[in-house]
Amino acid sequence: MDSLNANNVIAERVRQSLEVFPKKFRELGEGGELQSLLDSHYGLSGPRVQQSPEDFTEQYLIEPVLHALEYFNPTSKRYQGEGPHFVRRPTTFSKIEPKQPDYLLKNVDNGLVCILEAKAANREQMNGAKTTATGDVKSYVESDTFCKYLFKRERTTLVAVGTDGLRWTLWWKNLESGQMWDDRPKVDLSPVIASIARRHDVIAGEPELSSRECRDYLREKFVPFFAARSIAGHIETESANFGD
Repeated sequence: MDSLNANNVIAERVRQSLEVFPKKFRELGEGGELQSLLDSHYGLSGPRVQQSPEDFTEQYLIEPVLHALEYFNPTSKRYQGEGPHFVRRPTTFSKIEPKQPDYLLKNVDNGLVCILEAKAANREQMNGAKTTATGDVKSYVESDTFCKYLFKRERTTLVAVGTDGLRWTLWWKNLESGQMWDDRPKVDLSPVIASIARRHDVIAGEPELSSRECRDYLREKFVPFFAARSIAGHIETESANFGD
């Protein structure tokens, strides 16, 4: 399967995975909470979603998207015991690695250490009004998180994804030169989520994007940079273009 077709397939899986989030609000009878989330900078209400906002975002938004990007959930039938997958709350020697990101994305590429920091929905804004995920990601990259022990002997690049589920940002660092790249890219998935929510009558209004347009948006703006099969190639190309 060529790159374009593969990205199209993954984009459709991501689109389908994004349906989980609005449908959960419909199940809870909290369409108004999702509307507020999409229309304002306010965060999730834990009592309304019956869960801590960060856990809710991880369970119904971030992890389904990771799985669709082919970082498989180890409990899934699609995970066969090898290849890219995510590990929740990874730990290592605390005296060596005091910072502990929310996820380790394992077996992505031999040259990469990949971590992900997750925040509750609306804790990251495209205009910089809130940068909770970005702030933590920056500190992880600057301090070589998870690269101080055996990883550093084998890997050359630390990759860090920061997300509140709605916005996703990609950072990386060359561990040999110390050069760092930030927000390459930063992608907003809220237009896709809003269109899905309207199509399923979870929130009011007509969807701005059709299902095909949602898939195309994800194929062009999201999948080539964040999918397990393409993230290493994107980093290699960007690093070469902007000086490695």
